[in-house]
Amino acid sequence: MKRIVLKFISALICGVMFTSCGSTETDFVVGLNPQEGYGPFSVGQVIIWPSRDSLIYTNVPKDIDEYVVRNFTLHTERNVLMLIGTKGDKRIIMVDTNNDKDFGNEQILEYEYPLSKEKQKEIENSLPTISTQLEYPENGQTLTKNIKIRPTPYEGSLNLTFNTNSEVEKKYYLFVSIPEHQQGEMRVNGDYFNVFVSNSFTRSVYLKDRVSIFIAPKSHTIDEIKDNIPYKIGDIFNVKNNDYLIDSISTWGDKLFIKYMGKNERPEGISEGYYLPKFNAKYVDNTVFDLAKYSDKYILLDFWGTWCVPCIKLIPELKALNSEFSDKNFALIGVAYDANPEKVMEFVVKENMNWSHLFVSTSQNDENSVISKLRVTKYPTTILISPDGKIIGRDLAIDDLRELLIEKTK
Repeated sequence: MKRIVLKFISALICGVMFTSCGSTETDFVVGLNPQEGYGPFSVGQVIIWPSRDSLIYTNVPKDIDEYVVRNFTLHTERNVLMLIGTKGDKRIIMVDTNNDKDFGNEQILEYEYPLSKEKQKEIENSLPTISTQLEYPENGQTLTKNIKIRPTPYEGSLNLTFNTNSEVEKKYYLFVSIPEHQQGEMRVNGDYFNVFVSNSFTRSVYLKDRVSIFIAPKSHTIDEIKDNIPYKIGDIFNVKNNDYLIDSISTWGDKLFIKYMGKNERPEGISEGYYLPKFNAKYVDNTVFDLAKYSDKYILLDFWGTWCVPCIKLIPELKALNSEFSDKNFALIGVAYDANPEKVMEFVVKENMNWSHLFVSTSQNDENSVISKLRVTKYPTTILISPDGKIIGRDLAIDDLRELLIEKTK
């Protein structure tokens, strides 16, 4: 995966969207509009757990044989009641769409049950989205926002358990997503760029720690965008040696605020074209890693774990690559994300992985670790770094890595 680098932009928008800015040294706002569906983002959903408190509701249809009622949080203390149960040979879902705690006038969604896990995956999107309304206070007024909810009533392969004594509660699973994202456009010196924003599809409001952002030229398709690494609130992107901070987003996701941070000819980042950010690391033997010792080499970081089957399958190809470039200015460095350094060391010796290995514990959340700084979320991940510290390849196939190294290490 690689993030799109907007190197060719010479100026960003100033003020609201479509308003060009004569100087790059300015803050600006991107206007966003709601779009149905998930756009270029991975589908997000949240499980609705049994309520710890008694819920008040009325008029559940009498022909429903068995049911449970749960709360889905839309916004702070504002919830929507959702009923899931059994009616004859079908499972059913009902949503209190008008928030009157009355199921007597609500639509009944029916679906087949039981189903195999494979069949569940096939039909999990077959249930319709349900429109509900959220009332919220703003500037002394009570406003209403329409929100669409998509239920998925299957456990899948998660093997979930509920901390409850109720055998009825234990029978029913319900996942929910809000299939809506935000999209806007930036016009830059006559060229247009799309901005996509999601809030993980689990809340109606846009919370700072849940926001993901893609910035891409309008010529790029959704398929070209979705495999990239999204930005987060607080990230900095660089355009023509100018840094911009993705500072914040409005509550409902209709405005994205960008701050100009100044000139920077060596921008740090996590994708191709950016320089490797500073991080803390130790070898598997607990000695401190010093990146400066590799300053004259092309470095391939391989993020792996003894628990990761695809990582283990990649080892023979990494061995061959390491052997092929052993007499060049090249260094392969493994980054083991694992529970036990001793176990990693034993595995490395057994498999004759004769290159250096760093260790990051799965039990510790270190924001300064190489995994956190490079935002590695899947394994294996490979990142190729040039001698000047610039990332020149992320998640390239082995053959593509080989071609690039042949070119660079001549």
